[in-house]
Amino acid sequence: MLCKTCLELGEAPCAKCTQLMPAGYGKTCEACYWQGLLDKRTTINCASFKTESMAVHFKAFSYWLGITVGRHKAAITLNHYLPFFVELEKQFNDTPNYDALLNHFGAAKLRKVLLPMQWMEASGLITVNVIAREDNTEKRRIEALLNKLGDKTKARNLADGYYRLLNEDLKLNKTTLRSIRLALSPCVSLLLRGAEMGLVPPNQKALNAYLAKSSGQRSAISGFICHLRNVHNVEIQLPKLDKNKAQRNRRKKLEAKILALMKADKANADNREWLSVALAYFHGLPKKVGKTIASENIIDTADGGVAVRWNGLRYWLKAN
Repeated sequence: MLCKTCLELGEAPCAKCTQLMPAGYGKTCEACYWQGLLDKRTTINCASFKTESMAVHFKAFSYWLGITVGRHKAAITLNHYLPFFVELEKQFNDTPNYDALLNHFGAAKLRKVLLPMQWMEASGLITVNVIAREDNTEKRRIEALLNKLGDKTKARNLADGYYRLLNEDLKLNKTTLRSIRLALSPCVSLLLRGAEMGLVPPNQKALNAYLAKSSGQRSAISGFICHLRNVHNVEIQLPKLDKNKAQRNRRKKLEAKILALMKADKANADNREWLSVALAYFHGLPKKVGKTIASENIIDTADGGVAVRWNGLRYWLKAN
């Protein structure tokens, strides 16, 4: 279907670039329209800055954005990035180094302004420090964990003391921030369970109740149990591992996951999550097998099932 103008006139030159375009577009072609809108919004946004240097940076970013994502998308999304540049000017008067950005915004917020960060890196304004970024993420996750306990509570004081102990190992390069977070996670969960039971610091009863629902955290919680016993003189110890009970709990969790996937009609070989859970439940394989096995080792069978080849053996599963 053609409009009347296109039917009668066919093509006409764009008033800006002189390239031929459908006459119904008017005076400018689509590319020039979006470029004009991008330029207009760039000029308007630059009025938000107090310093000429930041306005120059924003203009450079706008030009880069147009090339990177296309003028159409750049014109539509440019305004979304203005608050980030305004905040840069407010805090630093110019574009700072990466560490300063990381300390002020945090890794999570910087991920939300991925394109401006890519532009600054491509322009040589910053050099991304991957290790510092990951450490910043872990520190904020640890802070979020500890904040679950509330401020100035007995439980928080216990967790803070354990955190300080773990940091001593960090200073000696005996551990990592990720390992500290993984150690603090069950610590916080146990303290929350103890607080619910009115047991702070948690005693043997609280620990047994926690492990009854989170048996997989037995190893991870051991460090905190030692800390409670050695530093706070709490009579508490890890109960003997009941392997049969742990196995039953694991199977119950796997079974519940399989049923949930079946109800959602996701119990098929195309779903790697179902594949990993089903292989673990029916054949006792590690859950990672289903997620990492090569596609050529997953074969549909004539009976409507799936055969999985792993370590020289074939494992059969019944799919939906």
